[in-house]
Amino acid sequence: MTFTKAGTSYAELNAVLDQARRPSAHPAPVTDAQLLALQHRWATALSARLDEAIEFTELGQEVQAVAGAWRTLATDLDTLRGVLDAHEADSPELTHSLRVEYRMLAMAAGLAGLQTPVDEAARVGREFRELIRTDHVERTPELARAS
Repeated sequence: MTFTKAGTSYAELNAVLDQARRPSAHPAPVTDAQLLALQHRWATALSARLDEAIEFTELGQEVQAVAGAWRTLATDLDTLRGVLDAHEADSPELTHSLRVEYRMLAMAAGLAGLQTPVDEAARVGREFRELIRTDHVERTPELARAS
């Protein structure tokens, strides 16, 4: 089965992840198309986790539910998350693609709404993701301003 969005197959993406699980002294480079397809895989899984998390959370607990869903998925898909993290800074295409994830996080957590400009929602979501990664998910005044 071919993953047509980025022109890479599931087998190819799985091979990238298998290689990442077994680091070598001479790893094969990961292409931008592969990174975008891996980001799509991550975003699809994250979307499902966020949907489940916010469906069953109490009002006012969205920030913690979203943070928990992201962390659980990062643990479950640690190799995928590791590949994306390792290439985030050196792939402009991946950096651009991450804006969708950031906005999704901000909106699911209630830190941004449909009326929030996309750039602002992406900024808030990026900051929120960094807080999730460092276990500091308190809803800071700066993040709250975007909602």
